[in-house]
Amino acid sequence: MAVERVLGRRELNRALLARQLLLERSPESVPRAVEQLAGLQAQYTPSPYLSLWTRLAEFERQSLTCALECKEVVKALLMRGTLHIVTPRDFWAAATARRELGGSPWPPSFEQRLPAHELARIAGQILVELRDEPRTFSEVGTLLAPHADGELSTTFLWRRVQGQEHVVHVPPSGTWGYHKEGVYRAAGSVIPGEAPPAEEALDHLVRRYLAAFGPAAKQDVAQWAGIPRLGPIAQSLARLGLPTFLDDRGRTLYDLPGAPLPDPDTPAPTRLVPRFDNLVLAHADRTRVLGDVPPSRIVTKNAIVHATILLDGFVAGTWQLVRGRVALEPFGRLGREARAALADEAAKLEAFVA
Repeated sequence: MAVERVLGRRELNRALLARQLLLERSPESVPRAVEQLAGLQAQYTPSPYLSLWTRLAEFERQSLTCALECKEVVKALLMRGTLHIVTPRDFWAAATARRELGGSPWPPSFEQRLPAHELARIAGQILVELRDEPRTFSEVGTLLAPHADGELSTTFLWRRVQGQEHVVHVPPSGTWGYHKEGVYRAAGSVIPGEAPPAEEALDHLVRRYLAAFGPAAKQDVAQWAGIPRLGPIAQSLARLGLPTFLDDRGRTLYDLPGAPLPDPDTPAPTRLVPRFDNLVLAHADRTRVLGDVPPSRIVTKNAIVHATILLDGFVAGTWQLVRGRVALEPFGRLGREARAALADEAAKLEAFVA
């Protein structure tokens, strides 16, 4: 397919903001918004709630809690081996792609201590336990304790089990205000659907990614999905026969037909984006949202992803909640209009979390 026009940084920025529901707050329901966003990072329990608050009109905390309780959305270890909230149909695609294409989660140095085939057998046993009733992290740890020793801790083993079998968190795990240990079930016991073939799963995931973050290069898809080999992604993009563009460095960008490409001068409102949000994680080249800000100012060495301030669509600082108050930390001096807009957003956020 012929390459189309070159897209500059601001064009890519506005396309990203439009697809991430950050040009204007959307009236979408929680499940539809979660699909549009290709899932919500959920390592920090309040983050999915805050991600939806900054994107949806009149969003209330109970809306996401109800969606979790009704299994309209589920929480699980998915893209990049991190916790996400997704819809059930996206869960099966993401879980399958992670299991089939995400690389071996079992370090070779551990093979002698607990061979991979034995780990698979243990994972199958744990899944049987999770089919009948929810199990807390402590209860799962008790089941795994006979197989743990030294570096092979129950926590380490549990993450590897979740790479072998399809497991989801169930409420109250993942809900606002819940700070105790995780609660787990076998995915097939609580949500409809089943694991699709690997190619079908990856094609679904690529389409979902581009709808949420495109136009994008194959390296960007790999970064977001946590798939180390570019070959399967390139094959998926070829199967889908997508329109292509170039960025200003000559990289080929892929996109869905008819996906939004707003004018680069489209006004972008001030937004407060929470910790771990995929907005700043979903590309190998993050300049479309970071601009000239180095990633090290947003992502720490121990993998903490700071909450960010968006001004004119680009990251212009960080923020945090301190005893219910928003503490703003801009990277530079702000004009009167920007300070007023930030103060207004901060006040609304403080009311939301109160």
